[in-house]
Amino acid sequence: MRRADWSIRRRLLVWLLTPLLAVCALLLAANHVQARRTADDTYDRLLRASLLAIADRVSVVDGHIEVDLPGVALEMLASAGQDRVYYRVDGPVGRFVTGYADLPTALTGTDGAPRFHDAEFRGEAVRIAALARPLAPWGLDGLFEVQLAQTRGERDRLARELVFASALRLLLVVVVATAITALGVKAGLAPLTELRRALRRRSPGDLAPITQPAPPEVRELVSAINQLMQRLEASFEAMRRFIADASHQLRTPLAGLQTQAELTLRETEPEALARGLQRLLDTTRRTSRLANQLLSLARAEPGGGVAEHATFDLAALAADLTREIVPAALLLHIDLGFEGDGPLPVTGDELLLREMLKNLIDNAMRYCPAGSTVTVRTQANARGVRLEVEDDGPGIAPAERARVLERFYRIPGSASDGSGLGLAIVHEVAERHGATLTLADGVGGRGLCVRLDFARAAG
Repeated sequence: MRRADWSIRRRLLVWLLTPLLAVCALLLAANHVQARRTADDTYDRLLRASLLAIADRVSVVDGHIEVDLPGVALEMLASAGQDRVYYRVDGPVGRFVTGYADLPTALTGTDGAPRFHDAEFRGEAVRIAALARPLAPWGLDGLFEVQLAQTRGERDRLARELVFASALRLLLVVVVATAITALGVKAGLAPLTELRRALRRRSPGDLAPITQPAPPEVRELVSAINQLMQRLEASFEAMRRFIADASHQLRTPLAGLQTQAELTLRETEPEALARGLQRLLDTTRRTSRLANQLLSLARAEPGGGVAEHATFDLAALAADLTREIVPAALLLHIDLGFEGDGPLPVTGDELLLREMLKNLIDNAMRYCPAGSTVTVRTQANARGVRLEVEDDGPGIAPAERARVLERFYRIPGSASDGSGLGLAIVHEVAERHGATLTLADGVGGRGLCVRLDFARAAG
């Protein structure tokens, strides 16, 4: 399994137990060194006592060094299990006196204190103790040296027992620590387990916020999940509204299309057939516009889609769109113009803002009589960037200005064949971009001025 696929439980156990195992390994190595030293100290005391006993039995008779080897000295060492003991006594200038002549000589001091070192003798590891004493008490010059060696069998056995006992204690510590750590990790992850169970118990359509108590480390995750659920709920609600609006608003136009098509098929006169086709075309255009506005409204609503926010020039967008619509305005005998200087950078969804402005211009042209003037205007102000669409048509009474922002609302007595979605789309897009929407009178109190104030893009 790749490390990236490890569970949180496994990651925590590895991170917590790996340092513990490393420390235990270091302690075991240190205990091994200490156990060897302890074993040496223990047996060196016996070796020292035997060495001193032999040195005390050295004498000089008729100018010759003699050793009355004490049996008790060797018996103390020989009692240590299967270890073997070797000794060697040398006179001045390294002259061999007695013992094992091939026993390695060792450096000795002149203070009479024993020196200890490890060596190898006859294929076995041995511990050697050595000391040197002067021959002056017998009227001779120089020193005599005594060396006593013991194999390391019992020493190593004792060291192994000490290391084994230490390893058992460390193993017990590791086992207990592992159990406590595993229980602690399980208890620490219990909120996540409970959160998982709570989510699994939910029905597919339950997008309510999670209220399950969570520790501080998990609260940000729960908050992110709740925000995602809110966005999903908004998306589902937008989808439900779109389906309801589409089914309600398109049912009548589609039924009318079918009826007009059936009536047109019955016509035999060319003129009547042409009139029927024209009515069919007009109804198709209105239905197509209604469908497009429903889609625009669905995109503009919260949760209606992923907003692709970017910084762009609002003045350039307004100027380009105005130029595109001028030919259609000329056909309706509407004077459509643009006023403004750029650049005026704003941050938002350029496609949605373009659709919003298109609806504003379309509304103005649709409700204004022939010969009217429609002006698209952009300018910078103290609040940021302002976009205006002003006309000199019939306008909207102040009492109706709040209601015309509602979807499908049409002013009573309106002669236009609009769907009542244009300003609703503008309202939704403005809210989504944090813009302020204002409906006011046009210049001289005539017509309508739709004003949107945006925050200017940073930089």
